[in-house]
Amino acid sequence: MQKLGFAQRWVDWIMSCVTSVRYSVKLNGTLLDSFAPTRGLRQGDPLSPFLFLFVADGLSAIMKHYVSSGELSPIKVCRRAPGISHLLFADNTMLFFEANRAQAEKVRLALDQYASATGQSLNFDKCSILFGSTCPVNIQEEVRGALNVTTLVFEEKYLGLPTPDGRMSKGKFQNLQMSLTKRLIQWGDGHLAQPGRETLIKSVAQALPTYLMGVFKLPFSVCDEFTRMVRAFYWGAEKGKRKVHWRAWDDLVQPKSKGGAGFRDFRIFNQALLARQAWRLIYKPDSLCAQVLKARYYPNGNIQDTVFSGNASSSSQAISYGLDLLKKGLIWRVGNGRSIRVWRDNWIPRPFSYKPITLQGRCRIRFVSDLLNNNGSWNAAVLQEFFLPADVVEILKIRASPRQEDDTLAWGPGKYGVFSVRSAYEFGFEEAHRSSA
Repeated sequence: MQKLGFAQRWVDWIMSCVTSVRYSVKLNGTLLDSFAPTRGLRQGDPLSPFLFLFVADGLSAIMKHYVSSGELSPIKVCRRAPGISHLLFADNTMLFFEANRAQAEKVRLALDQYASATGQSLNFDKCSILFGSTCPVNIQEEVRGALNVTTLVFEEKYLGLPTPDGRMSKGKFQNLQMSLTKRLIQWGDGHLAQPGRETLIKSVAQALPTYLMGVFKLPFSVCDEFTRMVRAFYWGAEKGKRKVHWRAWDDLVQPKSKGGAGFRDFRIFNQALLARQAWRLIYKPDSLCAQVLKARYYPNGNIQDTVFSGNASSSSQAISYGLDLLKKGLIWRVGNGRSIRVWRDNWIPRPFSYKPITLQGRCRIRFVSDLLNNNGSWNAAVLQEFFLPADVVEILKIRASPRQEDDTLAWGPGKYGVFSVRSAYEFGFEEAHRSSA
């Protein structure tokens, strides 16, 4: 602890908690005599996950040492991408290395060093390993033998999410559908009033797929199946018998301010959650995820101008799906105007149309910086020459920066230009119903 920079007094407090802890077991409703564990904190103790994070830094340091010394080769998705040797998620660890016996033995040595230093032994029965599709079978056997991994298949789920192996078909989300069906069957006893059904739908049924929707693009058939189940439950269907639906579902998904019940559209909500992932890539370009995706898909550009290919990974396709919605609401805040393309980018703060309504014609002006004077003010003469009066009025409302700051991206529908899933959902809902009208 002291090597990590914590004060001795703080270390003493933590060690006092670790050494003085006592447990008591409840048997048939009666608490038995308390006892002190011989191995310190156990799983389930509130302090345990926090201390585990400090200990896991030791494994991270060992892996970094082997990578820096050249003894371990990290995995790269392409030549320009940063190398990844390990990822830590709470008490889950993923290790990446080249598939050969020498590398596997080095990883085993790192794990043995970690176990010797911390006293945490590895349970190999719970370990699984995933190889590339081109890795020979004999190499796979050598690696498994060096690591003492007996499991032949990788886990179907990791951190509660389906492992993205191939296309994310409807079958990947069957467990989620079964979980929702089970909940609705438990509630559908015929005694719940409609307000109670509405509350259960909004607080549980619609929240149940949120975790998955924030990572993957669910097939439209899955979203429509969720909608069908929720709709039947709301109108009181029992034992497979359909009851009368007194209002169209398209009316009920409208917000309450417009006469609806405020139910979510699963398709649009899925896209709004994925738009948040795309937003993070824009505002956190130094994150590991952003660096990997940039090296793989847009090495010389930016994500808002990127079109992901059809053979991209399922995670990348999910981000692309959210990006489609994000692009419609992104708007540039004018600084020096050098990054903003006049005719292609969103930069005029006007509802429903952030681009100029003026046709480009033969105008050769490309960037907003060409519309600004040297002191950062708008060149009114140039604006009146090339733009319609309606555009000129809106452009002059934009407060130009005399300090010539860099242009920045903002989220137009959100308050103060900050993205939120709620504003993205409302924006996507309006866009969908405007296009279908």
